[in-house]
Amino acid sequence: MNSILMFSTTFLIQIIIAIEMGVIGPLAPFLAKHFSINEGMVMLFNLGYSAVGFLVPYLGVFADKYGKKKSLVISLILFIIGSTIGGFARSSYIFAFARIFIGFAYFSISGTNLSYISEFISYENRGKASGLLRTAFGSAILFSPIYATYLVSKYNNLAIIYIPLAIVGTLSLILLINLPETKKSHDVKVDKKEFLSLLKNPIAKKMLLTVFLLLTAPSLILNYLSIYLSNNFNLSQVNIGIAYTFIALGTIAGILFSAIFSDKLGKYKLSKGLFVLMVLAIIPITYFSSLPLVLSFVTLFSFGLDGGWTSYQALASEIIPEKRGTFMSLFYTVNALTITFYSIIGPLIYTLGGFKLVLSIAAISSILAIIIISKLDIKE
Repeated sequence: MNSILMFSTTFLIQIIIAIEMGVIGPLAPFLAKHFSINEGMVMLFNLGYSAVGFLVPYLGVFADKYGKKKSLVISLILFIIGSTIGGFARSSYIFAFARIFIGFAYFSISGTNLSYISEFISYENRGKASGLLRTAFGSAILFSPIYATYLVSKYNNLAIIYIPLAIVGTLSLILLINLPETKKSHDVKVDKKEFLSLLKNPIAKKMLLTVFLLLTAPSLILNYLSIYLSNNFNLSQVNIGIAYTFIALGTIAGILFSAIFSDKLGKYKLSKGLFVLMVLAIIPITYFSSLPLVLSFVTLFSFGLDGGWTSYQALASEIIPEKRGTFMSLFYTVNALTITFYSIIGPLIYTLGGFKLVLSIAAISSILAIIIISKLDIKE
């Protein structure tokens, strides 16, 4: 087995799905003009993409039952199809339809990529594999806004973004075909009773509620921020891309901070502190007329959110260790539910009160989450 080929292939797969995920928010002003739709409606492009996330438990079972390589192959084919359709879409409906294929690929690959590598490497080296995929994700989050906004500003079409992704996806597919398949577990199935039993656990139930409340902020803010920057500071698409890259530095710094200090300070304590920082950063954003101040506070918001989320996610995986896989499937299903919910009502919120109402709802929701988290009976 060629480990370099395996790592290279999974790295490429991870980076293209992360790039596509990272371009929609910064491109909101362009997408509104390109498809002649109201700016507030751009968030609907996430609807079909995120709704596929409800299938997360079933996607995991499919990979275990029929082979993780087969799961990745099918997902890549769907990504290539979605990217090709999206690149040449002339209608907002066609573009939204294309993102359903891409969303299916994203959720399936996110859950399978590391699992696939883990089948062929020792436990001691799995941290390196995870680090490689996180590097791909971090690189994509940093550079995708500039990549997308520069290209659409220069060429004024979506094909210049999506067709290269489809080409890299095709290359990844060719490489993947030459890799081995994993062992198959034909007796694996989704146990709905397990999911229902977890919902009766008071801590699990409250944690799932906080997932919804916490993800309200990024679901709303990061999708409408580009429109706010365009309308209030008259930023060009390229400059919006630079702004999003600057904000992404907060994300990476938060993840690194959490990785270094979560075990020393405690995941529970650190996540609460960082979520409080996130709320403090949200509240004053629209009261500043200075672009550097706005970007600084949004970057601080991303630091608190992603740092806190990294610790909180790790904490959640330890709440019910004997049912860890089942609970984390629910965890990510609520993630998809949140994005889907705000993809539907986000345009209404923005139409009624603009970015100020978006920030108000994000702050209130986050404060409620912090109150619930503070009352959880968790001892580390």
